[in-house]
Formats: sequence, C-alpha cells, structure tokens
Amino acid sequence: MNTLLILLFIMTMLNAAVSAAIWATYRHLAGVPLIAGGFIVGALAAVVGIFYNPAPGLRAGMTGFPPAVLIAASVPLCVNGVMVFLGVTPKRWLLPFSVIFTMIYWPLALLINPADGSLRSIGASTLGVISFGTAVPVLWRLKGDCGWLRYTLLPAVLIHLAIHIGWSVYRVSLRLDGVIDPRMFFPWTVVESAIAHHLWFICFLTMLGARLQSSLRQRNVELAQEVEHRRHLEQQLAATLAAERQLHAEHRQLLHIVAHEIRTPLAGIDRATEMLQLTCQELPATGQRRLADIRDGVRRVGGLVERVMDEERAGHVRPRPEMLDVSGLLANVLQGLAHMGAATRVQLSGAAACLPLMVDPALLSAILRNLLENALKYSSSDSPVQVTLARDGNGLLLTITDRGIGIPPLERASIGQRFYRASNTNRQVGTGLGLFIVRRFLTEMGGEMRHDPGPDNCGTLVTLRLPPHPPVRTAPQPERELAHA
Repeated sequence: MNTLLILLFIMTMLNAAVSAAIWATYRHLAGVPLIAGGFIVGALAAVVGIFYNPAPGLRAGMTGFPPAVLIAASVPLCVNGVMVFLGVTPKRWLLPFSVIFTMIYWPLALLINPADGSLRSIGASTLGVISFGTAVPVLWRLKGDCGWLRYTLLPAVLIHLAIHIGWSVYRVSLRLDGVIDPRMFFPWTVVESAIAHHLWFICFLTMLGARLQSSLRQRNVELAQEVEHRRHLEQQLAATLAAERQLHAEHRQLLHIVAHEIRTPLAGIDRATEMLQLTCQELPATGQRRLADIRDGVRRVGGLVERVMDEERAGHVRPRPEMLDVSGLLANVLQGLAHMGAATRVQLSGAAACLPLMVDPALLSAILRNLLENALKYSSSDSPVQVTLARDGNGLLLTITDRGIGIPPLERASIGQRFYRASNTNRQVGTGLGLFIVRRFLTEMGGEMRHDPGPDNCGTLVTLRLPPHPPVRTAPQPERELAHA
C-alpha cells in the first residue's frame, strides 16, 4: 500500500507540473487556467497531506485541516474550469462557499468530538455532492466536440460521489453502534481519490486535445475560405488591371487622334488669320485686335494640346539623351515664345559660352518652355524675366527669376501636383499641368527643381539642377506603365 501511495503521489506531482506547462502554453483558451490551477492546488493538498496525523485529539485532527481546505479549493476550480471550457456559465459562488464551509465544519466537528472522524467525513461528502453536483447537469446535457465526457467523466464523478457517500453512511452507522474512529483519511480512500484525480486529469488532456483539434479544423476551413477569397480577388484584380490597361491604351490612342485632328485646323486658322493681318491693312483697329485675339486663342489652345500630350508622355517617355548645347536649345525655346514677348522680356546671363550636356532635347525643351511660360504669364507684360545658366560641377544650374505674383509660402510644397494651381492664379487661364510635366520629366532626367521667393520677396525664383548624365533606369517599361495607371 505504501508503494502504491508513493507512486500515486509522484504521479500527482507530475500532473501538477504538466498542468503548469499547459497553463503557460494554453492560458488563452477559456477555462484552461482554472482547470490547471485546480490540479496544481490538488497537488499542494497531497504535499500537505503528508503531515496528516490520524491520531485522536484536537491538535492531531487539525493536521488534516490544511489538505482539506486545499481539496475544497481544487475541486471548485476544476468544476468551474470545465464549465467555462464547455461554454457554460460557471458557479462563481462555489469556490468561496467550499473554502468557507470547510473552514467551518472541520474545526466544529473536532470541537464536538475530536475522536470522531465520521462527522468530518459527512461534511466532506456533503461538500463533494454540492461541488460535483453543479457539474452533473452540464455533463448530462453535453454535446459537440466534448460530448464524449457524458459517457466517461460523468460516470466517474457519479461513482466517486457514490463511494464517498456510501463510506460516510457506513461510518455513521458504525458510530451509532458505538464504534468511534478518529481517522478522516484512510489509505484506500486516498487511493480511490487519487485514481479519480488522475482520471479527471486524463479527461482534461483529452478535452484540450479535442478542442485544439477542433480549433485547427476550424482554422483550416477559415484559411481555405480566405485563400479562395484572395484567389477570387486576385482574379478580379487581374481582370480590372487588364481592363485598365486596355482603357488606358484606348485613351492614349484617342488622345493622339484628337490632338492630331486639332493641330491641323488650328494651324490653318492661325495661318489664315496671319494672312488676313498682312493683307487687310485697311481694317479698323477693332478688326485688327479681333484678329490678334483669334491668334492668341489659337496659340492658347495649341499650347493646351501640347501640355496634354506632354503630360501623357510623362508617364511613358523613354529619355533619349544626346550631347547638345543647352544655350542653343534655350534660344530655340525663346524663339517659340516670341508671341509672349520673350525676345524683349527675357534677359540671359552666363549663356555666352557653350554649355554641352548629355540630355534628351525634347524633355529639356518641354521643361524650359513650361517654366518660361509661367514666368512670362504670371508677371506683368513690361517686367523682365532673368534667366541664368551656369555650371554645377559637371552638370547644369539654371535659374529663372520673375517679378510676378509669386507662390504663397504655404502652397510651395503642393506646386507640381497634377492639376494643382496656386490660390492667387485664378485670374489667369491655366490647367495646372505645366509644373507637373516639369517634375515628371526632371524625375526621368535625374534633375531637381526648387521654388523660392524672388528678390525682395517679389515674384518667384526657380532653381533647376541637371546632372551631367541621365540616371540609368532598371525598372522595365510595363512597371512604369502600371505605376502611371
């Protein structure tokens, strides 16, 4: 018997160690901390029970008080933990009731008769019926992934209660016959309780495994649904992307057709108006002004077409750099802006020497044209525009200074966004594409642009820096088209 008790004691300690590991690992599962805590407290009861003295007397009887209190605490913890684990509302009153009831009946039974263990046995059996009785209806109605407890743990609980109730009734009958025994715990009752303890622990492990397996199955189902959902979204995204590419290609084609169809009549209108100006000298001043307004409108629409085309090219253009003279390219741009008075208003400095640079002439021409148009348009017709060309190491430093309306300080960071126009430009016709095109082309060329206030905080100072060679682009063309889309 002693060997069996030692073996059961060692197994109880192992159960406590495993319970502590389960608590640390699966404490996120509802009810697991309570059940694990109950087995740990039960192991402490076994440790304290080593010092139990079954001899008669009040002092000897109180040596069984600590293990009795610990047992009274461990059973409600396990019962409530099982309820929480199974999704049932626990009996929160059970733990304090069990501890307080034990702290009352044990000393009271010893005070009544310290030599009579049957009184304590009746109190323990009563508490066991109350504690386990709260779990019996739950186990009886149990269904789902832990429904097997109805045929395993429930019979074990009923058998355990029947044994202890029967033992208490037997001891009371002996007491009535005059046989008084001071012992509360007997070896065979300890063995039976230990076997029940280990059976409950095995059920606990099986419950945990069943719950984890059920959670894993549920998670696998959710993952499969998520994968299917993502696959569906991926297919939708691929279809949307293909439609977007097709729509963008059609947009570009339509834009090219419209631009071509507009340029031809615009050129005809401009030439016809110019011919009228040359041949109809006898027209009154109002007629001449009307012809000039027509030519200005034609140039404005033509400039808009060019900017829209430049903006379209900004997302798809491949730079084709070549060595050229920047000062010569600037002169050609100024000649194209003669209608805005560029020949008389633009003052060049530092451009006497040849400034060769490896750059795409089409991109640089568009950059210079848009910057100079802004400087001329947003300043008065009699104010000069200062353009400075200089070397910046092996690269180029270009500044354009005007005395126009300037850029509000809080809006400088937004300048260059598509269709964005400063708040003080409402009186001037524009689309907000010019500086956007400039920034896009500068990105392709590896250049930088900065806007600052002009001299005496009047107008705008644009600083443009270009490297000696354009950067090497490693991104394939389809990625750039996708980013643009």
